[in-house]
Amino acid sequence: MHKKYENRILLVDDDPKNLQVAMSILRDYNVIYAQNGDKALELLEKNQFDLILLDVVMPIMDGYQVCSKIKSNEKTKKIPVVFLTVKDDEKDIVKGFELGAVDYITKPFYSEVLLKRVEVHLKLASVMQELEHINKNLNQKVKEQVEELRHKDEIIVQHSKIDAMAAIIDVISLQWKEPVDKIRLYLQSLDFKFADNEDFKSDNVFKKTLMEVKKLDEIMGDFHKFFNNHKNKEDVNLKVSLDNTLFSLRDEIDNLDIKVNIKGNNLISLNIVFDEIKHIFNKLILKSIDSFKSTNLVTNKIIDISFENIDESVYITYEDNSDNYDEHQIKKFFASPNLFKYDNFDLGFYLVKVFIEKNFGLLNIEKTQNGIKYSIRFDK
Repeated sequence: MHKKYENRILLVDDDPKNLQVAMSILRDYNVIYAQNGDKALELLEKNQFDLILLDVVMPIMDGYQVCSKIKSNEKTKKIPVVFLTVKDDEKDIVKGFELGAVDYITKPFYSEVLLKRVEVHLKLASVMQELEHINKNLNQKVKEQVEELRHKDEIIVQHSKIDAMAAIIDVISLQWKEPVDKIRLYLQSLDFKFADNEDFKSDNVFKKTLMEVKKLDEIMGDFHKFFNNHKNKEDVNLKVSLDNTLFSLRDEIDNLDIKVNIKGNNLISLNIVFDEIKHIFNKLILKSIDSFKSTNLVTNKIIDISFENIDESVYITYEDNSDNYDEHQIKKFFASPNLFKYDNFDLGFYLVKVFIEKNFGLLNIEKTQNGIKYSIRFDK
């Protein structure tokens, strides 16, 4: 039979007349009764109840003993217990509260009193459950925010260390780069001078040397870019910086027939050094290009980039569908700083993470069903 209220109440009393009267008064609720403590505990193990009305004076196991067992059980200890008693002795009432009861009702029952007490305690229990749920969510939110602040504190410490050594290393990187540039220029001149020499053309050692010098030159460029603190931050339009990057890589993108989709707010700006945000876009796109080159499985090559401005944060989402990544590889992309020990370490790509954290941003990278996804967040 459908009841007016959905709440489930356990009524425990050894007197059939009391049970009959109480159940008549509480006819609009879902009431299940038990005539002894053992039966009550058995019902509690098998059912969910919102409130327990518990008689104090019962044979074998009295209400106090039953209440003590209810409150010592993790499953049932939060269910509110209201004692039913003919006693009005102050010590008996206090004992009930000490055992964990929330109230008591004296017998014989008065309809209005019983109904109001039940209504009040059901509402209180509902409010307590809601508060517990809110508190649990709040604790989780606080935990997440504390973790985020801890991560940002680590970034600040790293940033201060970088500032302390940047001036010296900036000079060193420039001094290294100058002779490397000259060596590359000399090798290119030799390559042009002996281009018609058959022995020279068949000598792969020279070409490999030129390739390695070029690679070293790129590394030094990235290294210098990282420690060059002379440029100031400015309000950079993300779409403009992305377009600038795409223009420089247009030939490679077209040759591979990659479709680039740009979504979101094209007017979003970020206070950052222009070269840093351009470097981020450049290296992400180059990583996708290299991945597309390494697979023949993808015919419809796609890069999706979106910009969002939510509250006080800017979100950049970058995805490709190259389907050429594995979990182990992804973990190595930005694992710091031991990556320098691994083969094929890409300093320029690693600087993506460095520049994001340098500007107090957060980076998350994950493998998707068809490729890879980078989620970047900058707080204003």
